[in-house]
Amino acid sequence: MNGKTIEIIAIIGMLLATGVTFGLYQINFQGFGHLTNYSKTPAYSLNGTVLYTNGTLFLHITRIAGPDTYGGFVVLVQVLYPNGSVFYEWNASYLGHIPQKDIWNKYDLPGHLTHGDGFALVVPLGQVSVVMLNIPKPVPPGTYIIRVYDADGQYEAYGIKFQVVVTAQSS
Repeated sequence: MNGKTIEIIAIIGMLLATGVTFGLYQINFQGFGHLTNYSKTPAYSLNGTVLYTNGTLFLHITRIAGPDTYGGFVVLVQVLYPNGSVFYEWNASYLGHIPQKDIWNKYDLPGHLTHGDGFALVVPLGQVSVVMLNIPKPVPPGTYIIRVYDADGQYEAYGIKFQVVVTAQSS
């Protein structure tokens, strides 16, 4: 084979590989109009969160998407009435100073623990944590929405809302 033939085969191979890659993306991810990069924006799951009538909230938080080079920064946690009005909330300053004794991490990996950094609650990608927060007043029995906001002001990404509906339980 001469150099020209090898060059043509390489170009055809490159075009074929590119075509297969784009075609599979079209099939698996609904095409180019809906490009989704799950490593760009943090997303959280709050499944398992429990609220007690004595004011104790066990916030089960798992970071399920976003960059793995740094944690997701939770700057606001709200307890909302079903109509969306705020019953109680914890701001970034409070969340950034939560004692480590009030945070339980499922995976005990150095440098990969949920923690307060002085500015926000930092939740690393893949970490499953329970954060104990206290409301300084009793919580009337009923249904509430627990919602968290990331540092960019969002409470949803990729069609996932960072909230969960809970019923206040007696302790």
